[in-house]
Amino acid sequence: MAKLMAPNETIWWVSKEDFPNFDYKAPTASALTNDNNISCAVTTGYTLNPTDSDTDDTSTICDAANVETPTFKNYEGNLTLIREELGQSADQESGRYKAWEFFKHKGAEGWLVRRVRGLNYEPAEVGQSVDVFEFITDNPQEGGEDDAAVVTYTVPFLPQGNFSVGVELV
Repeated sequence: MAKLMAPNETIWWVSKEDFPNFDYKAPTASALTNDNNISCAVTTGYTLNPTDSDTDDTSTICDAANVETPTFKNYEGNLTLIREELGQSADQESGRYKAWEFFKHKGAEGWLVRRVRGLNYEPAEVGQSVDVFEFITDNPQEGGEDDAAVVTYTVPFLPQGNFSVGVELV
């Protein structure tokens, strides 16, 4: 069975449709609400981090050793989520239901915002440190075992060129 993330991590999905002027370099605490908090749907083992930069190894006649100059920065995102049972009994306020509504179709555009300190049910506050990654979603992929008690799915997130690590909420 999949384990949920630790309670001291929070992940929000900030949709470009809902927040077209969201600034990944100066994110606002007011954009991070319970309405877009998907933490309780995310299983442990998710991927949301910067990765190795692309490099250029062009050297000059003055270089006495090999050189590698960082060029493009890279990052990745991949979440496995637990889906709320659908139908009339679905809890439309749950993070699981909200995540499914955000990601059930390919092409959702926005930012995944992660706070590592602070319980996932505590509101975002000005001055807190977060990481912000811009993505567009690819096709959600059903997952899990046939006899599992919960239904999971994986959402591949395709980087869109912008991220900030350790920025303060304004």
